[in-house]
Amino acid sequence: LVRSLAIVLVLFRHGQRVANSPPLGSDWLGHVFLNGWVGVDLFFVLSGYLIAQHLLRSGLGTQHFTMKRYLVGRAMRIVPAYFAVIALVVIGAFPLFDVNQTLIIPRMIYHALFLQDYLPSNINIVFWSLGVEAKFYLIAPVLLWVLVSLRSSGAQIALLLGVAGTATALRYVDFTAIADPVSYETFFRSLRSPFHACLEPLIAGVAISLAQYRGWIKLTEHWGIVFLAGGIVALLGLLASHEFMADIGLYDAVAQPIVIAALSGLITLGAVAGKTTRLPFERGFALVSRLSYALYLVHYPLIPFALFCSHEAGSSLLVFWTVYLATSFLVAWVLHRYVEKPCLEIRDRWLVRGQQGGAMVRLEARAKQA
Repeated sequence: LVRSLAIVLVLFRHGQRVANSPPLGSDWLGHVFLNGWVGVDLFFVLSGYLIAQHLLRSGLGTQHFTMKRYLVGRAMRIVPAYFAVIALVVIGAFPLFDVNQTLIIPRMIYHALFLQDYLPSNINIVFWSLGVEAKFYLIAPVLLWVLVSLRSSGAQIALLLGVAGTATALRYVDFTAIADPVSYETFFRSLRSPFHACLEPLIAGVAISLAQYRGWIKLTEHWGIVFLAGGIVALLGLLASHEFMADIGLYDAVAQPIVIAALSGLITLGAVAGKTTRLPFERGFALVSRLSYALYLVHYPLIPFALFCSHEAGSSLLVFWTVYLATSFLVAWVLHRYVEKPCLEIRDRWLVRGQQGGAMVRLEARAKQA
């Protein structure tokens, strides 16, 4: 459910920003759509939780954990589909989506190195968040190792708050160095896309995972659903209140990301506690969740084609949204079916062989000792 909500918000954001008209004539719904960029923060919280869970369950800090297996697993998860979409965008496979070919090789190189959160994400703008994710994958084992090494719960909480607080402090410093008024482009480049500006939601996810690992979370499934529903209602209410980036001030740059991370964390916590509860439309959520990564990669370059179809139909919003969503899901399914899924299956087989090999080595060592 969390993945589904996150990707739907992102799809709404980019479609609405380009279509530039309140859907169904409703201002509050238009605000929800325009503010849908917070779906990326939901993804970050979920990523922080899942990566921390994986590391804790993989025996981090013991001989059973290997950095190679972890990094290869992460790379096989995100790189094949990502590189495929980079190639498709550069060769012009997305109708009417033009990419400036100036210095395209250097730009492809720094995108391949996941530096587009600090350098311009100018092949496909949504790629910026993958730069953030890649850096988190690298520091997460170190962060979790230190957290597990700390025996005191207070020290663990202090470390998490310190890391998250560093992001808040850096955004404050960066904001005060920018001359008023702050444009959206400046906000995005300096206060939104850099890795160091996105730590609060990632740390929120890690905190939920650590709390679960330490036994601090003892919510019943009932309360999990209450937290999940309450968090979603609160987040949607906040999104509907106004357009966040219409006038960017100190609150928007420094405090608002904390509020969004907290609500996203509440939703994720509720989903974790109520994970075995059957929800309405569960199969639909599962499908959207399964396609969420592919949808994230391909939806933006499909917007010009949807706009063209809309203009041909007399600038019909219905045509735009129908074509935009239908082509996004279709292309995402193709990417998932023929690139993402086969690579994940190869990864899973490789990981299983590695685990079996490690088990055999341990058994042989024990036999020798005996």
